[in-house]
Amino acid sequence: MKDETAISSYELTLTPNYVSDWNFNDALRELIQNGTDQEVLDPDNEFQIDYSQKEKVLRLKNRKSVLKINTLLLGRSSKANNEDTVGQFGEGYKIAALVLNRLGKTFTIYNNEKKEVWESRFKNSEKWLEKILCFYVSKRKTDDHGLCIEVGNVTQGEFNDLYKVWLHLDDCDYSKAETKYGEIILDEAYAGEVYVNGLFVDCNSDLKYGYNFKPKYIRLERDRKTCDTWNVEDTTSLMIAEAMVKGDIPMEKVRRMVEERADDVYHFEFNAYSDDVKKVQEMLIESFDTQNPQPYSVPVDSQEDIRKVKAYGGNPVVVPAGVAKLLKKEKDKRIKALTEIPCANVMTLKDKFNRWYDVYAEDIRDEARMEIRNLIDELE
Repeated sequence: MKDETAISSYELTLTPNYVSDWNFNDALRELIQNGTDQEVLDPDNEFQIDYSQKEKVLRLKNRKSVLKINTLLLGRSSKANNEDTVGQFGEGYKIAALVLNRLGKTFTIYNNEKKEVWESRFKNSEKWLEKILCFYVSKRKTDDHGLCIEVGNVTQGEFNDLYKVWLHLDDCDYSKAETKYGEIILDEAYAGEVYVNGLFVDCNSDLKYGYNFKPKYIRLERDRKTCDTWNVEDTTSLMIAEAMVKGDIPMEKVRRMVEERADDVYHFEFNAYSDDVKKVQEMLIESFDTQNPQPYSVPVDSQEDIRKVKAYGGNPVVVPAGVAKLLKKEKDKRIKALTEIPCANVMTLKDKFNRWYDVYAEDIRDEARMEIRNLIDELE
């Protein structure tokens, strides 16, 4: 029950057309992100969402959270330097309130630890001579605890759309592989989907699996709706390697992804320092040797390497470009070993030049190649 005799108002310098392209889901993304971040900071501060179809009210609750009045300042955030949370910019619930009010929703915060009720709505400001967002804070008697945000006038369809925003809306169960960097979602229904701490983000990568990243490993744009593609693919490669080593993803599946140059593993070659990626390379070498048991087999993907391996008596085996990139060191090592194998017969200078010619002739201009060929033929 509110005490109507004690209402304070706080004008924010936000006009109704701020972030004019934001919709209901964008606003709720901010509120969900705030709630989940609070739970990350304190696991006992559980976050949950309830929807009453009868009341058309959506409630977002944290068991222990409390709002200070200075959080109404734009840029003010308790999470700005915490790498485990998604929120970094300090606008959060204020922008959500503005968008929801603009859409005709009511926005009320029950700040129970302070026995306060915060309500937002637009007002014509005498100070700014403009319609702006204002929060009205009143006291109330309550035995409730924590923080509850109520959004009114929410339809069933709008609530259902939130499944596109938050992975854990309905405590849905999905098959996953846990890694240091987050979850690889193994269910095909989530293929290509990218989440950060459960919140959906747009990503231009064509991924074979779905991923739910820990915030510390993924850089988000300011609107927290999009991410850096390079950053995502770099991290997925480390996740796939770790999952393979743990046995959560079959080696054969990883090998096929490398052969297909899937975006999930495209950055293996840039993460060759990782122990898990080194294990992937070892797996590929073992697979290559099993399929190619002939002596002196060498993985190659260019005509130059084919000529070189043949010139030294080896067996060149053409492999997909993705495999070749990961096995470059192994290829170079095997070619070097071929060049160091003692010949059965002592090679003459002419023999050595002929072998050199077999390897490099295609890389020389036609006139020079003919001249070198003639010089070799003149040798005794």
